[in-house]
Amino acid sequence: MVETSIRFTPKPARGSVVLGGEPHVVHCHYYNHFLQTSIEDAEGVYPVEEVLVWTAQEVAHSLFRTLFAEQGATTVALRKKLVEETFRTCGYGIVQLAEVSADGGEIRTPYEHYAYTYAATFPPRPKGKRGVAYFAQGYLAGALEAIYDLPLGSMGSEQTACLTQGDPVVSWRFFRLGEPLPLRPSPGEGAFEEGELYQPSGTRVPMAQIRDAVLGLPLTPDPETGLIEAFGVVLTRIPGNYYTLLSERHLARMEKAFGPEVRTLVLDMLIESGHVCAFNTLGGIMQSPEWDAVVRPYLDTPEDWIYGICAVLPAIGWGMVQCLKPPTSESCEVTLTNWYETTALASIAPNERYLDHSPFARGLFAGVMALVYKA
Repeated sequence: MVETSIRFTPKPARGSVVLGGEPHVVHCHYYNHFLQTSIEDAEGVYPVEEVLVWTAQEVAHSLFRTLFAEQGATTVALRKKLVEETFRTCGYGIVQLAEVSADGGEIRTPYEHYAYTYAATFPPRPKGKRGVAYFAQGYLAGALEAIYDLPLGSMGSEQTACLTQGDPVVSWRFFRLGEPLPLRPSPGEGAFEEGELYQPSGTRVPMAQIRDAVLGLPLTPDPETGLIEAFGVVLTRIPGNYYTLLSERHLARMEKAFGPEVRTLVLDMLIESGHVCAFNTLGGIMQSPEWDAVVRPYLDTPEDWIYGICAVLPAIGWGMVQCLKPPTSESCEVTLTNWYETTALASIAPNERYLDHSPFARGLFAGVMALVYKA
C-alpha cells in the first residue's frame, strides 16, 4: 500500500464524500465509458472536447485551489506532489509532473483509467481517432493552472498518444493560451440539505450501520498502476459535478443543434447510463464478499436488497435515498436528498439549465429493480 496524505471527508448528514470542496462519487469503468462514448458519438455535431475536457478542467481548478489552501501548500513542489497523490488515490492512474512548468509541457503515463480499461475491455479504436483520456487531459490542465496560480482557462491541452491506438503510453501536451477558454468555476457542493438517513420500518436492514461500514472500506489503488480494482470492476472517485455538467452540457449542445425534439433521445441515453451503472457497479457490489459480510446477514426479502443498496449509496457519495413506501416487484418510489446530480443542477439558474431531474437515477433504480426481481 502506498501512503498518501489525501483524505476524503464523509458528510453523513448530506450523503456526500468531499475532497477539496468537491463532492466525489464512486463509479466504475463501464459507466465511465458508456457516458463518455455516448457523448463522443456527437463529435460531428459539436466539438465534444469542449464538454469532456473543459468540464474536467473547471472542476480540477476549483478542487486544487481549495485543497492547496486547506493543506497550506504554497510551493510548486508540494502542490505537484498533492496533485500526483490525488490522481492516484482517486483511481485515475499514475502521473509525474516533474517535467511541466507554468508554460506547460508533456505528461506521459502507461496507466490512466479511461485508456487502460478501454484497451483491456473493448476493440482497438481506429487509427486517427482521438484517444479516450479526455477527463485526465482536462483535469491535469486545471491542476496545472492551480499549481502555478494561473487564471482558469489559461492552459490549453491535447492528447498526443493513447493505449487505445496501440501506443505504449498515454500522453498529453499542455501549453499557455493567448486568450483564456470560456470556463467557469465548479459549483462545488452546490445546493444541499442536511438530514438523517431514513430507517424504514418492517425491515432488519440497519441503514446507518451499513453506510458507516461501507465508508470504512478501503478503496485502495494498486501502488504500481494507480487503478482501483474492486467488486469485479475498476473504480474511480471522480467529482460528481463532472458527470452532472457533462450530462447538462451535452443535452444543451444537442438541443441547440437539433431543437427540442432531440431531448427525448438524449434523455434515453442518460437513462440507459443508469442501467449500465446498476448492472455493473451496483451489481458488482451486491455479489462481493464485502456485501456478504456487511449487508447480506440482514436480508430476509427481495425488498431488503433494495434497502441494503440504498444504504450503500451515501457511502459512495451519491446522496441519501428514501423509499416513499415499501417497494414491491411492481414499483419502487424513492425521494433523493442531495443526489449528486441535483445538488449541482440546483446551483444553475432555472432559465439557464436544460436538465430538471436526474435521468441517470431513473435508469439506475430501474436497473436495481431488474437485478433484485430478475425482471
